[in-house]
Amino acid sequence: MKLKWLFACLLPLLCFAVKTRAQSEFPKGWIFPLEWGGGMVTSFHGADPDLFVATLAFSPQVTVVPGRLRLGLTGGGAFYNKRIYGTGGGRVSLMISQGPKVMESTVVNAQLVGEYLFGTENQRLVGGGFAFEIGQMATMSMKVHRDYAWNDWWFTGSFGIHLFKKPPPRPPVL
Repeated sequence: MKLKWLFACLLPLLCFAVKTRAQSEFPKGWIFPLEWGGGMVTSFHGADPDLFVATLAFSPQVTVVPGRLRLGLTGGGAFYNKRIYGTGGGRVSLMISQGPKVMESTVVNAQLVGEYLFGTENQRLVGGGFAFEIGQMATMSMKVHRDYAWNDWWFTGSFGIHLFKKPPPRPPVL
């Protein structure tokens, strides 16, 4: 009988401890992903060759609508056509799906990403794609951008890690 009462009293405390340690997707605050990737730049003309592109970007974002929307800036560089170019601009991320839950936090979520980027050689890139955030630690994305100043298309895939990750809250002391 005493064991049942002890279990009944400790169960809510255990649930509270698990809930406070779990992190929700797109929580309030900032994230700081560093992303590197590669792909190709093409103009879809037979006379122009398709070029390999390598990218590195730092993209701080802040959650505007918890659990749904982030806004931020992205800045970095791209290497293609034997030159290094700088790129920068705005980014918006909209969460569209969550994966399976583990201790009330999802393992992965899917996002729609939109970007408008300016380049150092008059590039004007508008586009976006899909991104997958893995445990609020890493991201993988596939994006397509249209360079309407140079009449090119950029197809890229990238992998990133979140810098300055916040530690989970400590469980309550019993």
